[in-house]
Amino acid sequence: MAYQVFARKYRPQTFAEIVGQEPVVRTLTNALRLGRIAQAYLFVGPRGTGKTSTARILAKALECANGPSAEFDPKEGICMEIAEGRCLDVLEIDGASNNGVEQVRDLRDNVRYAPAKGRFKIYIIDEVHMLSAAAFNALLKTLEEPPAHVKFIFATTEVHKLPATILSRCQRFDLRRIPEPLIRSHLAHICELEKVEAEPGALDAVARYAEGGLRDAESALDQAISFYGDRVSEADVLSLFGLTGFTPVAGLGRALAQGDVGVMLKAARELAAAGKDLGRLSQDLLAFFRNLVIYQVSPTALEGEISTPEKNVLAEISVQISRRAALGILEELSHLENRLRYALAKDVIFEVALIQMSQLKEKISLESILETLGGASTPPVGTLPVPRSAAPSAPGAPIAATTAQASPSTAAPTTAAAQAAWIAAVEKFAADRPMEADTIRAVQFHACKAGQLEVMLPPALEKKLYYLRSPRNLEILENVLIEKTGAPLRLVFLVGEGRKAGESAPAGTHAPPASSVPVAKPTPPSPNLTQEAFLNDPVIQNALKIFEAKIVTPVSK
Repeated sequence: MAYQVFARKYRPQTFAEIVGQEPVVRTLTNALRLGRIAQAYLFVGPRGTGKTSTARILAKALECANGPSAEFDPKEGICMEIAEGRCLDVLEIDGASNNGVEQVRDLRDNVRYAPAKGRFKIYIIDEVHMLSAAAFNALLKTLEEPPAHVKFIFATTEVHKLPATILSRCQRFDLRRIPEPLIRSHLAHICELEKVEAEPGALDAVARYAEGGLRDAESALDQAISFYGDRVSEADVLSLFGLTGFTPVAGLGRALAQGDVGVMLKAARELAAAGKDLGRLSQDLLAFFRNLVIYQVSPTALEGEISTPEKNVLAEISVQISRRAALGILEELSHLENRLRYALAKDVIFEVALIQMSQLKEKISLESILETLGGASTPPVGTLPVPRSAAPSAPGAPIAATTAQASPSTAAPTTAAAQAAWIAAVEKFAADRPMEADTIRAVQFHACKAGQLEVMLPPALEKKLYYLRSPRNLEILENVLIEKTGAPLRLVFLVGEGRKAGESAPAGTHAPPASSVPVAKPTPPSPNLTQEAFLNDPVIQNALKIFEAKIVTPVSK
């Protein structure tokens, strides 16, 4: 018998053999048992998750001798024909190469004829999103009211490209990415059948490499066995596919979390020198910090998704970095992959990004220290203006905003135009910073006056001001405001009880003007304090505790 690759040899033949798609299997088997069979089915999901295999199994269930039934013999004649693609009544069509209106018209003309052998005439159209608009239109009426003996089964990886008119005529089933433990177990079963000794670490590496696609995992294992024979080690798999094992990734993540730049750069250069793909390494780091953040939020949420040793590593590192800092690193890593994809000097980009991310912990910790000391990093809760500002040029001089002021000849935008511009800026920010989309959408338009646009934060989000006011984030918002209004507006944040955009204030109330509200400042120790009083001052005591410091210069009275 001719050699078959694992992806074909171990393709599931019954509902019981489908891996990782229990909700889909349960729904289909119940529908078959109850006789609730639709005229059209749509299977949606990433590559290698079982869309075509499920379509074929459903066709077997409909055509089997005792059918329609989920319990059928895969060795039955018609089931064997369907599995081998030679059944006259089950037609598999490639949507990419048969996407014209002429092919669909031929299909529409042929559906009227009764099946040659089976109970139904079944059309399986793979990658159905590749059909042209005219082809979809030609299919609509037949899809909605086909003859009783006709069933349609569609499969696609890009469901967003399907017209709503097609979606509304199908029963949709979403196939999810298959969890790594299930892929690992399936690969171990294949190795047992093939009499191959594979290290657990090797199977873990292949499962991670597949990114939820069982077919990719089977193909990768097939390739590794072809290259290394009947003994496959973790090092073999990592070398063959240019992957990085969990231990090196965890070591790099630990150094990043601790802000240890020396250890971090050494580890990154060793991995690059070993031929590891930096784009893939950035993905591995992204997955690591994603798991770390989830573990910090809810340790039980990763049950069944990661191994016990991996969970122990996350438990160790989770206490070394705050959730806020981990989220910042996670956001930076989400952008790093795209930057590496088109970069010429990938190693330079990667190292610079690591250095920048290692400083996030220090910056965020400083913010927390200032808040703890009662410093002026953010004003107290209330309706307070918080503009981005620079240091005064001279003692007593007013603080100048760093954003451009509107020139006298520039017409100020109307309130409606300013409000529309802020909504556009919010959506742009949410698209660029998806992890903070909820934060920015909670910030509401307040007013537009004299070259500045005021927005209101709820008091619960006051601690997010440091993030929103960072230069790169503020630039996103202000660029959209300039683009939409044509005026260089300075963005001013207010902290208080915000209202919905466009909603007027309750009768008899109004937001106090910025100049009328005093900004609370920390009270420094009096210069006339005695040494004992100075050392006992709460602010000084708090600072000494936080910085683990001591006073070495005598304090004069």
